[in-house]
Parts: sequence; C-alpha cells; structure tokens
Amino acid sequence: MKYLLTCIFLVAASSFLAAQTFHIQGNIELDKGELLVLTQQVEGVDTLAQTKFENNRFVLTGKLQEPVVALLKIAGYEGGFVMILEPGMEYTANLTRNGAGDIRGGKLQTAYNEYQKIVADANAESRALNKKASEAAAQKHFKTSHELKTKANKVQEAAFAKMNNIVRKNADNVLAAYLQTAGSERIMELEPLKQIYNLLSEKARETAPGKILANRIADLEKVSIAATAPDFTLTTPDGKQVSLYSVKGKLKIIDFWASWCGPCRMENPNMVKLYNDFKDKGLAIVSVSLDERKAPWVQAIKKDGMPWTHVSSSKGWKCDVVKQYNIDAVPSIIVLDENNRILAKNIRAEKLRAFVTEYLK
Repeated sequence: MKYLLTCIFLVAASSFLAAQTFHIQGNIELDKGELLVLTQQVEGVDTLAQTKFENNRFVLTGKLQEPVVALLKIAGYEGGFVMILEPGMEYTANLTRNGAGDIRGGKLQTAYNEYQKIVADANAESRALNKKASEAAAQKHFKTSHELKTKANKVQEAAFAKMNNIVRKNADNVLAAYLQTAGSERIMELEPLKQIYNLLSEKARETAPGKILANRIADLEKVSIAATAPDFTLTTPDGKQVSLYSVKGKLKIIDFWASWCGPCRMENPNMVKLYNDFKDKGLAIVSVSLDERKAPWVQAIKKDGMPWTHVSSSKGWKCDVVKQYNIDAVPSIIVLDENNRILAKNIRAEKLRAFVTEYLK
C-alpha cells in the first residue's frame, strides 16, 4: 500500500508539473493582429500559445513542463522576440515595430536580459572607442589611437567575463545551453560544433538546444571524412532514377553545382578535363544539380560538355540530398572511394587534380 501511494504521489506530482501555466501580457506597436509563442524542439517547432490582439494590447496563456527558449512572433512578420519561458511564471512585454522588445519576469528571463545588456553596452562603448581611435590615427596621433584600441579591447574582455559568469551560474539549464549554442546553426564544420557541445554541462545537453546541437553533430558525422557516404536516388535529365551506389568507380566524385552558379561554370572545364584524363583509370562523377528548372540545367550540361552522370530533384536548396550532405554553397565537391567511403571534401582545381592523380596512379 505504501508503494502504491508513493507511485500515485509521483504521478500526481508529474501531472502538476506538466500543468503549470505561464502568462504573458503587454503592449505592441500594432493595432491588431495575431501573436504566437513558438519554441524549437528536436522534432520541430511547437506552438505554445497564440492569441488575436487589438488596441495594441495582448494576453497570452500556455502550459509548460520545463523552461524553454521561446519566440514571440507576430503572424505575417519576419523575425520575433526571443525570451526564456518558465512554467508558472508571469511576464510583461512591450514590443515595438523595429524589433526591440522589453520582456520581464522569471529568473531566467532576468538573467537573459542582463546578458543582453552587457553585450549591447560593451558593443556601444567599444564602437565609440574604435571610432575615436580611427579618428586619432587619421590625424597621425598613433599613440592615442593605440591607447583607445587597447581600452576598447579591455571593454570587450570585461564584458566576456561578465557574460561567462552568467553562463556559469546557469550551466545546468536551458539559458546556458541557448547562449552557448546561439549561432551554431551557421557553423558548417564538425569540429567547432563538437567544441561547443563539449562546453555544455550534462543537464544542458538534455535541453532542447543541447539535443538539437547533438543531432546536428550526428548528422554531420554521417558525411564526415572516413564515413560511408549515404546513398541517395535522384532523377537524370531523361527521367531515369539513379542511385549514388549504382554508379561504379575506383574513385567517385559527387559534384554539387547549378547552371546559374558562375564559379561552378568556370570550374566545369577543369572537371571535364579531369574526367577525360582519368575515366579509363576508374574515375566516375555524379553531378547533383541545384537547378529548379530542367531546361537551363540540361542546356548547361550540353554547353559545358559534361559527359558523366547528372541528377537532380528540381527542388534547389530544398533538395533532401543537399540537406543530408550539409551543402551550404556551390560548387561543393565530395570524393569517395570504390566503397563509397568519404576521402576528401571541398577540394577543387589543382588540389582535386593532384588528389585524383595520386590516388589513381
């Protein structure tokens, strides 16, 4: 009976936590519209609350089980207002047309506001000092210019110390995870992302930002050097379905390109010569086009004289293979061995020729 009561208590406590409500109320520089509270989870974006507002006033209510990074977003407008939401907390928000927001309430939001103020103040002060340093240098007052630049650097160093202190105080919650991973979505290399992840505490890794970063690292590891390249199937210009693994070669190049890409077109003559020089020694090429229209894609293949395998999804940057291989620019090159193991990435022109020459000698 004691065990049963304990279980009932734990279930009730869990249900209570899951049912905790947050409230956000405030003013907005719009007469009417719709406001949403969104949060990015591993599975996708969740809508925590939404409401229609008028007369520049709004009230939002939702439920949370744990603290999250949220975005207050006005329907139909780009961007939004970042905030740290906690279960059971009440918030006030004043939102302006220019994207500035004053959001208050909750321990984590207070810490986030402090962090943002440190950044803003330090940037403003260092910009002013660097401007004076440039003006002093223009007047050949080089000693003064150097002193001002040194002072600007010290302002930034002091700010970093304060920022790191906030991160340390919140090391085990979503705020530290968000601050430490912010901007990581723009990093395309595996090692820098691993370094960021290693800075997170075990508890921070269990938050949504921590899990999202972990998933991103796992995805990048699938297409890193020495990994086996994932197979894919796309459509050729004549409508046939061709898979990566069906194209055989002692050495295989995946070439991400597009007809509208100037650097790609400039590189194509080198690729054609490379292919002609080494095709009899086992070189194969699979060109994946980011073109959305078939006609310019086919015309570019013919004009540039590219006699190897060409495939496309006609979805441009939305192509699943582009996302799968973490392609953020074209041209992009990935070199595989005969077992589809990744040997090299993003080498072109002379470096690519040298690599192929050495491998197929």
